[in-house]
Amino acid sequence: MKKAKLNRVESEAQLIAHNLRALMKLRGVTEAEIARSLNTSVMTVRRVISGETEDPRISTLKQIADYFGVSIDYLMEENNQLPIKVMEKNIPTFVPILDWNKVGAMNSISEMDFSNWEDWYPCFNRQINRECFALESRPSMQSRFPIGTLFIVNPSESPIDGDLVLIKIKNTNEVFLREVVIEYPKWILQPIISDSDIIFYDDQIHTIVGVIILTVFHARK
Repeated sequence: MKKAKLNRVESEAQLIAHNLRALMKLRGVTEAEIARSLNTSVMTVRRVISGETEDPRISTLKQIADYFGVSIDYLMEENNQLPIKVMEKNIPTFVPILDWNKVGAMNSISEMDFSNWEDWYPCFNRQINRECFALESRPSMQSRFPIGTLFIVNPSESPIDGDLVLIKIKNTNEVFLREVVIEYPKWILQPIISDSDIIFYDDQIHTIVGVIILTVFHARK
């Protein structure tokens, strides 16, 4: 009985691997490109695609399935033809969803380990890169930003007049959101919360964590 179960698990792993290799060939992507998009290690992706991992984590399978625009069930079934949506070139890039404390504590997203991270958001925006991350709005940001709004932050983007930017105070690691108004040589940080004070950007005091390149509104969580 144990042998039969083991064979079934091995068969499922090989079926998943076969379907993934077919999807990779169709899309013309490599293990490294998939790993970069998912912010995970190449070894994790390689073990699933090779069938070496006999019982891959559901969270890992879901990320890979979402990347290719298919379901987990699709990966685990014998498929003679690919679903139409797989033919589409619009592949999402998954960005980690962080909290405000983590953003305040980190110097760069590259220093964080996301190998077991579970909170991700799929983005189709072409401005997305490996440094981007998502951040959920605070309740105090209503009504401009409803509860559950996600900000997609790009640390490598240069701010321009009118951008929403994430600012960190260097000596406290406090992080807050502001709208930047550039009146050269001054940068004015306009509040998004009523009754908050206007701040003038000072690079001795403040750090620009990143620019909000996408705002995702959710009607309900």
